[in-house]
Amino acid sequence: MKKQHILIAVLGLALIVVLVIVVRRTQNNSFYRYGNDVLSGSTMQLCFLYEATPQDIPNVEEGAMDREYIELSVSEEGGVTGTHRIVPYRTDSNFATFVGVTDGTFVNVIATANAEGETWREQRVYKLDGDNLFVGYQPVYVPRYKNENNIYMYEDINKLIFETDTFFLPRVACDAVDLPL
Repeated sequence: MKKQHILIAVLGLALIVVLVIVVRRTQNNSFYRYGNDVLSGSTMQLCFLYEATPQDIPNVEEGAMDREYIELSVSEEGGVTGTHRIVPYRTDSNFATFVGVTDGTFVNVIATANAEGETWREQRVYKLDGDNLFVGYQPVYVPRYKNENNIYMYEDINKLIFETDTFFLPRVACDAVDLPL
C-alpha cells in the first residue's frame, strides 16, 4: 500500500513538471506581442501613414498632401520585412524595401532605397509606441559611416531621437492605403 502512494505521488509530480515545461516553452516561443495584438504561428501586418498639407510652398492646390507610408511584416520570431514610401507633394518620391529585426518596441532594419535614379543601402531605425510609429532618422543628425558591405550605418543609434509632437506615423488599416509606387 505504501509503495502505491509513493508511486502515485511520483507520477503526479512528474506530470506537474512536464506541464510546467510545456507551458513555459509555449509562452516563450509561440507568440509575438505588439500592443494588444498577439501573433501566433504566422506574420502580422502593421501599416502606418503620415499625411500633412505641404508647408512653405506657394500656390498649394487644395487637397495637396505630403505622405509617408510604412508597412511592416513581423514574424513570430521578431523578424521584419517591409516597405517605406515617401511621397512628397511636387518633388520626387523615395521608395525602400527593408529587412531586419524587432524586439516589439524598436525596429532595426537595412533598407535598399531608390530616389531620383539613385539606389543606396542604409540602416533605418523605427520605434513602435502604441498605435504610432516614430522614425529614428528624423529630426536629428547622427553621423553615419559606410561599412564593408557598402551600407550607410549610424555611428551611435543611441543618439537617435524618436518622440516628437509633429512627426510620427499613426497606424492604419493596410488595405485602406492607396499610394503610387
